[in-house]
Amino acid sequence: MNKNRSSFIMVLMVFLLSIPFNLVNGQALIIDSSRAENGIISVEYSNMDHKTKVVIKKGQEKYTYDLFSKGVYPLTLGNGEYEISVMENVSGNKYKVIDRENLTLKMQDSKRVFLQSVQLIDWNENMSLVKKAKSLVKGMKTDGEKAAAIYNYIVKNYKYDYSKANKIDSSYIPGLEAFYNNGEGVCYDFAASYAAMLRSVDIPAKLLTGYKNDVNFYHSWNQVYLKESSKWVTIDTTYDSILLDKDLKALMIKDDSDYKTDRVF
Repeated sequence: MNKNRSSFIMVLMVFLLSIPFNLVNGQALIIDSSRAENGIISVEYSNMDHKTKVVIKKGQEKYTYDLFSKGVYPLTLGNGEYEISVMENVSGNKYKVIDRENLTLKMQDSKRVFLQSVQLIDWNENMSLVKKAKSLVKGMKTDGEKAAAIYNYIVKNYKYDYSKANKIDSSYIPGLEAFYNNGEGVCYDFAASYAAMLRSVDIPAKLLTGYKNDVNFYHSWNQVYLKESSKWVTIDTTYDSILLDKDLKALMIKDDSDYKTDRVF
């Protein structure tokens, strides 16, 4: 065997053995915190005979995600002690814990988590909307210019899908390429796509869910970090797309007091 290949295999085996896993129903369940310094963990479980959820808890706050064989999940509640649980459906709405781990998060830069690809903002360099983002900001120097270029592209080219809004439920996960290709979607699609495009050009972006003072339903929007001003600003591409569709004026940066945040991704 080639010496370099042998060395590579040895390193790979050591890495795999360093990731703890449990056997549940004869299947390996892995909670991998090796990328926690970036504010993310991954969970992998091949037994999909039952609905499975990942619960991320810090203090009194917790986020619950569906697990589809494998997923990457953000740790958006800041540094400190986390409890990661994997729960499997027993019957109806009842779940049992099949694995649980504790994690102490010590990120040097809390903004790093908002640059990652995660389950709800799932992007990669080969995606069409990522390539579009990079082409839109080519030659631009400031984050403000880049954020505005991508914002203008989305609000001017994408429409709100009212019929879809009446069909989706709490388990919905935005399909970024579908949104890019179809040219329409709900607020979740708008916010997740804007976040992905910004993250792909190294601009930290949050996806937030909750309520806006003049919107009568659960809503999604973004906060974007502009390093030239060292500030997070609120941007709502869905809201502004609807305004422009009605030939009304839209301002990119919103008043934070108009929004009530429930969750941050």
